[in-house]
Amino acid sequence: MQNKLIVSITFLFFILLTIFSLQIPFFWDGTFFSESAVQFFENGYNNCIVPKQVDTGGFPLYSIYLSIVWKIFSKSLLVSHLALLPFLLGITFEYYKLAKRFLNQKTVLFAMIFLLAEPTLITQSILMGYDLIMIYFFLLSLNFVLSKKYNMYSLALTLLCLSSVRGCILGVSLLSIDVIINHSLFKKIKINFFSYLFPSLIIIIWTIYHYQKTGWFFISPERENTHESMVSIGMMFRQFLFISWKITDFGRIVLWVLLISGIIYFYKKQMATELKTLLRIVFIPLITLSIFMIPLSNPIGHKYFIVVFLCLNIGGCYLIQQMQNKILRNGAFSICCLVLFTGSFWLYPERLGNGWDSSLKVLPYFHLKDEMDEFIKNKKIDTKQIGTQYPLIADKKYSHLSDTSYFYPNVWIGPISDYHYFLFTNVINSDISNQVEEVKTNWKLIKSLKSGEVYINLYKH
Repeated sequence: MQNKLIVSITFLFFILLTIFSLQIPFFWDGTFFSESAVQFFENGYNNCIVPKQVDTGGFPLYSIYLSIVWKIFSKSLLVSHLALLPFLLGITFEYYKLAKRFLNQKTVLFAMIFLLAEPTLITQSILMGYDLIMIYFFLLSLNFVLSKKYNMYSLALTLLCLSSVRGCILGVSLLSIDVIINHSLFKKIKINFFSYLFPSLIIIIWTIYHYQKTGWFFISPERENTHESMVSIGMMFRQFLFISWKITDFGRIVLWVLLISGIIYFYKKQMATELKTLLRIVFIPLITLSIFMIPLSNPIGHKYFIVVFLCLNIGGCYLIQQMQNKILRNGAFSICCLVLFTGSFWLYPERLGNGWDSSLKVLPYFHLKDEMDEFIKNKKIDTKQIGTQYPLIADKKYSHLSDTSYFYPNVWIGPISDYHYFLFTNVINSDISNQVEEVKTNWKLIKSLKSGEVYINLYKH
């Protein structure tokens, strides 16, 4: 009865969170996937290939799903948010099942509270993040493989790999988890090959098909010189440091300290099988994702590691559960919760990467952006005269699902001097910081909006 109540309350939280978010537009790279969905919605599914400027090489499961839901109900932000709600509830249920595998009833409650305190998951839930589909299929696959339900595992793994390129990488991590856990149990490599045959064939077929249609796979020509180029050894070390920062950011440092302390403590004793399994489901996806990300120039984002964060939550709760002193146990839980809740509002100096798509401090951005757009319209300023950078360049046809386009030119490398106006927000991690500083110093500030930790300024030359 108590378990049902815990799950029901968590379901209710995500239902209310979705209702709260119904008018929040697509944001950050979410607009890339909504653009693909709009293309499918308007032009059909003749070849399932998305526009080249947003093509990452993976099967566009999220975009196809959205476009189908729009065709059934209507193309709107409200419908889009509601379309993601089943996956949020699915994440909740699969996370609960995973937690219950390792934790007693009281500590499961701790784990569910940690789920609601996880900054990046909650923010992505509000922003209709495409990662939500991938997270659900990862947790579903993980529970199936731990339960040895290989037929259902094969289907869930296929959908995980079709959810994104990162879904394929997580599929590799699940294979590794399966091999290592079975080896520890049976002292030999024991794999159900047939459970991996179907997802492998589907991905191979898609990759060949995509190559025939586009002439490339894995590395997009549109992104080869930006986010998908190979980096130097020095830059690889820098990427490693960025990963280390992102996975400990927003308060998660307390969970890592707890986990590492537990490893050190139990290493001297007999480590329980449950803890060994938990460590594997935390570290194997982390290591697998890092191996694929470190060699590429793509900026490291917090949301890339949400599945690691959720497993880390359960690992931290397991170690809290092992504390014999009730005061110490409740104190550790309270500290972890407090730090995670406040983590969403940590703000670093500009250009250090504040994870705006991964923490709740981004929320004021949306009404400020709409207010600034209205100011520009009322002043009858030609949008072509206004330079700006990502994410302010998002076309409202894809961010707000409006009927007509409304966007500002992208000043990716400058020069800003080609424009009469420059629109800037601290949500931008500017690639032309020297030029931006020139604007702030010498251009005239004609409109400034601020709310919470977000500001948007319009300058005139």
